[in-house]
Amino acid sequence: MDSQDRINFKLGAKSQILDHIGFYILLSILWIALNWIGGMVYERSANIFTQTLATNGGTTISGFFSFGWLLIIAGSMMRAGTRLTMIDIDRGTAKLDNPIQRSFKLFDNGRYFLGWIFIGILIAIFTFLWSLLLIVPGFIKSYSYSQAFFLYRDAIDKGEELSPLQAITKSRHMMNGNKAFLFIMDLSFIGWFLLVMITFGLAGLFVQPYYDMARAKFFTQLVVRHDEPQATVTGDNHDDSVE
Repeated sequence: MDSQDRINFKLGAKSQILDHIGFYILLSILWIALNWIGGMVYERSANIFTQTLATNGGTTISGFFSFGWLLIIAGSMMRAGTRLTMIDIDRGTAKLDNPIQRSFKLFDNGRYFLGWIFIGILIAIFTFLWSLLLIVPGFIKSYSYSQAFFLYRDAIDKGEELSPLQAITKSRHMMNGNKAFLFIMDLSFIGWFLLVMITFGLAGLFVQPYYDMARAKFFTQLVVRHDEPQATVTGDNHDDSVE
């Protein structure tokens, strides 16, 4: 992929969101709200803890910490559902209807949900271990593993057997030569995310769907190009190493 692909992904995503802004706001509103509220609860709990340093309020403060994290985790689950929906829309396999219902797509299949959990745990462990060497290797590996869950979902839908570890390995192989592309595309959104901060999150109702749709377009093209004849190399999906 080259710079023109990056431009096309962003232009296509922006046009798609603007043309159906109401749908995408409703599709993303739940995870955005959960993350925002969870972050506020967590930050408030942290401030109370540092200000009081009191042991008698420890249980309550700990409970607020836990509640904040639960909201953030729930928001992450909802975001996974919105990203799956966006991939399906980009492929033409989903309609622009029932946005709230579609945001729960992670729960459409128990294997989606379990795969999301196990893949998330494995990625966290592998990224942490690589980060013990230096921050940079861990950061690079996070991009290597970034498509694992979507590949896992695709395998389920096709009736193929792909374990969470194999999905991570497959993502690593497919991201060879594409990590810098995705990193640069992410960097190109910095100005948009600054706008979100300046508007106290309000601009996120457009920016977050825009970013997620651009990422969805990247994934669909990654799969298409990997499935081209020159990419059909045997053995990649059976290498369970995570180096």
